This record gives sequence, C-alpha cells and structure tokens, in this order.
Amino acid sequence: MLTVLAFVVTIIIIVAFHEWGHFLAMRAFGVRVLTFSVGFGPKLLNFTDKKGTLWTISAVPLGGYVKPLDAREDETAEGHPGEFSSKPAWQRVITYAAGPVFNFILAMLIYWVLLAGYGQSGMRAVIGPVAPQTAAEQAGFQPGDRIEAVGDVALEGWRPFYNEMILHLGEDAPLAVTVRDARGEKHVRQLDISLWSQDPESPPLETLGINQAVVIGTVVEGSAAEQAGMRSADLVLTLAGQPVNDWQTWQETIMSSAGVSLPLTVIRDGEQVSLTVVPDSVTEQGKTFGRIGVGAGGIYRQDFSLLSAIPEAGGRFVEQVEVILSSLAKLVTGKLSLDNLGGPITIAQVAGESASIGLASFLALLAYLSITLGVINLLPIPMLDGGWIFFGIIEMIRGRSLPERFLLAAQGVGLTLVVSFMLLAIYNDLVKQFS
Repeated sequence: MLTVLAFVVTIIIIVAFHEWGHFLAMRAFGVRVLTFSVGFGPKLLNFTDKKGTLWTISAVPLGGYVKPLDAREDETAEGHPGEFSSKPAWQRVITYAAGPVFNFILAMLIYWVLLAGYGQSGMRAVIGPVAPQTAAEQAGFQPGDRIEAVGDVALEGWRPFYNEMILHLGEDAPLAVTVRDARGEKHVRQLDISLWSQDPESPPLETLGINQAVVIGTVVEGSAAEQAGMRSADLVLTLAGQPVNDWQTWQETIMSSAGVSLPLTVIRDGEQVSLTVVPDSVTEQGKTFGRIGVGAGGIYRQDFSLLSAIPEAGGRFVEQVEVILSSLAKLVTGKLSLDNLGGPITIAQVAGESASIGLASFLALLAYLSITLGVINLLPIPMLDGGWIFFGIIEMIRGRSLPERFLLAAQGVGLTLVVSFMLLAIYNDLVKQFS
C-alpha cells in the first residue's frame, strides 16, 4: 500500500509542477487553457475555474497535460486571440521550456529545504575488509584506505563516490581513485568497474569487492568495549573470526553474543591490534541481548543556513543533472544496455522504499525524478517539449513556420520513439519482477 501511495504522490507532484510551468506561461501570453490534467483516462476529480479551464485528476497517474485552444486541433479557433499556434515562435518556445524549468525549480527547492532543514551528513568513504579475487583487491585497496578523489574530483563520503562511478559507467579505462591509507600515505588505485558496468543494478561496492569500514566512534566509559581496550577511531576488521563488512553485521553479532568472549581485530594507527570483547547482557522490554557500549564513527556532518544552503543546493542539482545526462548518453551510444531502462514499476518500488526510510529520503528521490523528467523532456525529440523547442528555434531563424506536412511526419516519428521506449521500460520492469 505504501508503495502505491508513494508512487501516486510522486507522479502527481512532479507532473503537476511540470504542467503548471506550461500553464503559467500560456496564461502569461494570453493563451486560453482548456484543460489542466494530472493523469490520463477517466476523470476522478474535476472543476472548472472562472476562466473556463477544466482542472482534473484522472485515473491513470502516468503523466499529464495542459490543453490550450489550438487551431491545429479545432479549426473554429482560427483567429481567436487566445489561440496557441498563432502566437510568436519565441512565446511558444518559452511555453514549452517552462515545464522542464519548473521541474528544475522544484528539485532546487527540495534540495534547499533538505539542506537548510536537515543539513548534510554521511559516512566517510573508508574501506573495510576487501573481498578476495575482486576488482578492489586487484587494484590494491587495503582496509583503512580513505577515498579522497576520483580522477581530479575531490570528494568526501560514499554518495559522491557512487556518482563518480555512475559517470564512468561503460568506460574501458579504470577509475583513478586517490586514497590515503591507514598510515596517512597517499596512493592512486586503478579500479576496474567493468564488472559493475555489465549489471549497473547490482550493488556496486559488493560487485567490486569493497566493503564500507566499521569505524568506532564514542566508547562509553566503563563499558565492555573500554574494558577490552577499544578506542575511538579503531577500524574493525574481524569479529569472532569473520570479516566485518558493515555496521549491521557487527551489531547483530554483538547482540546475539551476550556474555560470550569474541576475538576482535582492529586497525589502529596503521597497525593490526587483536582484542577480546565480552558483550554485557542487557534486558530491555523483555528481550535480552548483548551490548558493548560503542557508537558509530567515521560520520561527517555539515549544517547550512537558509542562505548558505542555496549554492549547495545548486551544486547538488548540477551533480544530478550530470549523472542523468551521462547515463542517457551511455544508453544512446550503447555503452549501457537498454535492459537498464526502468519504468513505472521500478519508480513505484524505489518511491515506496524511500518513503519507508523517511521523509528526507522520499523528498530526495522526488527531486531526482523531477530533474530526470525535466532533462528527458528537453531532449530534441518530437512529441517531447525539447522537440517543439527545437522546431520553434528553427522557425525563429527561418522567419516562417515549418511545413505542416513535415511537422506531422516528425510527430509520428517522435510518438513511435516515445511509445517504444515506454514499452521497453515496462517490459524491463516485468522481466525484473518475474526473473
């Protein structure tokens, strides 16, 4: 139920903002708007405003449209002052561009609200145990390596590292990853991501053999961890003889081992140190579990004022646009398989997962999808806003309209392309569901 609700809310918001951009531009240029619809098919809710515009929410939430008075669809509209196709080309170009622009504005607003309200935090990109016989091992990654840059791009945290990997998907050359090892020495590791490029939907770190480090933050005074000799900034390698690949595994092992001696290996100041910890037995709400008294470390946080959040939101926006454009270019050039194209089922699942995590996660996804919708609609493909913008610019250069026969033919080609990609995306969704 949450997945369906999150999907519907997502589509309604990003489509409504997109169409609102078109609507406001039309109203500004004196165009009579007949219908403003979010969704297609049977009308669920509707009303008509004082200017004669029918506002409606329809049953199929897979898009939307703003319908102006247009002589190309209604011959009786010829000569009407509110008719759309007779407006100057520059006004029509602005009208078509307004939809994607409003998607970008929505994304910027969301990023601004998130950064000003929640700040920015994440785990520093520190490498934990490296899986044997993997790309990470072949590149020479070692536990304790802290990723500082990819190529010439300095970064902090796993999120920007993921983005850089996405930007290099499908490329033959390995990633030049600059790290600072546990002893503080700098190295450049050449990471081959071709295995992940073959299946971009697989977990990238797991596919490449990289594990996020479990770094100890606070150590509670008098706790089992302090008695074992653990210190803040220790990087955990093994617990009970097994590699510690993530905080969840570490936590589950401790909670299930109350009163049990657990051998422990950590990296401290570049050296491996062997310890033994005995989790205290704790009973809360009728449940008994183990606890050693440590908090997570390796976390960075940055807070922003309302003003300082603006450029940071702009940077986040540009970062996502680069990722989307890079992915589209790789799909077109064949560097990425079209099997990776996702449709409404994928969007619904991701929206549901984000909503279950929390409001901030859902809003971040909403911003990303809004940017995606805006970028795709600006592609110079007939039937999309970008196609009509392209034709409008040509008309402005020529000084006269393009032939009607050409526009109809281009519209047919564009419709075929758009429908084909939509069907392919839905097919990919179904294959993923049943495979």
